[in-house]
This record gives sequence, C-alpha cells and structure tokens, in this order.
Amino acid sequence: MSLYSVEPIITIYITNMSQATAHVALMAGVAFSASGLATIIAAPRLGKLSDRIGAHKVMLTALIVAGVLFIPQALVHNSWELTGLRFLFGLAAAGLTPSINVLMKKITPAALTGRVFGFSMSAGYLGVFVGGILGGQVAAWLRIQDVFYITGALLLLNAVLVYFCVVKKLNRLNNQQVAA
Repeated sequence: MSLYSVEPIITIYITNMSQATAHVALMAGVAFSASGLATIIAAPRLGKLSDRIGAHKVMLTALIVAGVLFIPQALVHNSWELTGLRFLFGLAAAGLTPSINVLMKKITPAALTGRVFGFSMSAGYLGVFVGGILGGQVAAWLRIQDVFYITGALLLLNAVLVYFCVVKKLNRLNNQQVAA
C-alpha cells in the first residue's frame, strides 16, 4: 500500500513545487519510478543479506528505514530532492518482498505453498488498489504532504508489529531450538 499511496498525487505535488510546468509529467514519472530502479538494484543484494542474517531482520530494518524516508519527502522543495528520496526509499523497500517471501515459505506447509503465494499476490494488488485510493483521499481531505507523513507513520507502525509478532517470536523459537 505504501508504495502506491503517492502515485495519484505525485504529479500534483511536483506541479505545486515547480515554476516551469513544461516537463512536470516527465519529472513525476522519474520521481515515481526512481524507487523501482533502486529496488531492481538492491533486491538481489538484500535477498542475499537475508539469507545470511535472517529475513526477519532485513524486513524489520527495511520497514524502519522506509518509514523514516517517507517523512522528508513531505518537506522537499524540488522534484530532484523528491526523486533522490524516492530512490533511497526504493533501496529500503527492496528488502521487503524477498524477506516476506522467505518467511512465508518457511511457515507454509508444502501442500499450501501455491495457495499462500496466490493470497500474497492478491494482497499485494489489494495494496496497489487501496494505496492509490487512500493516498488520493488523504491529499483531498488534508494536504499532499500529509500523505507522506501518514504513509511513513504506517510503515513505522508496521515495523512495530513485525518486531512484536515476527522478530520476537522467531528469536524465541531459535533460542528454544538451540537449547534443545
């Protein structure tokens, strides 16, 4: 949801920041796609890191960094600053999908793997749908900058949930297995 909450408002946001509007659509496309480019670059590396230190640690760190990086996006003064922050956000967000997939595979019985990954895919596209609608509504009700603040807060809240519901539980299970 967080990846797409800004999609409906990015062009308007850049238009509000820009003096020259000749290339607003292009700049909005560059700003939005910067996170995708960063994800392409970072996902394989973060996937490898999750193999080494644990997917739950990468996921937690990615959520925290992504949440923190959303907040300054509300404070930018030009499209290049936004593009740079979107790129950094993409580097962080790259740790989410591989980590989620690894954890789902670990906890899912083999007979249900296809179904669970199908549900995961559906949930991802539900996030695209809901993120776009909520981002547009927040901008309409409040301000465009509030979309970034709220999305950052939701990512940080998600990090808290992941810490208590995933990381602590996995650490406890690992400690029990080592003791046995």
